[in-house]
Amino acid sequence: MNYQPPAAPQPSNAKPAQGLAIAGLVCGIIAFLIVPPLFGILGIVFGAVSWSKGNKLGRVATFVAIAGLIIGMIIGAAIGASNA
Repeated sequence: MNYQPPAAPQPSNAKPAQGLAIAGLVCGIIAFLIVPPLFGILGIVFGAVSWSKGNKLGRVATFVAIAGLIIGMIIGAAIGASNA
């Protein structure tokens, strides 16, 4: 009888999709002031992919990017209206 117990899972120090979450946060923050449609959408995508891979920071990144997109568009509209 060659019974071997199943191997225990190895602990991993790397968090899943950490880089995508950070990229999403950075894009979300940039979206507040610079090109909100581009950076906001990129931030949402990066954050959502990270979130779907189980990273809690991905959820934060997604919401920051959504806020950056919305607030950036409002700021841009207000500046555009004041210049007209």
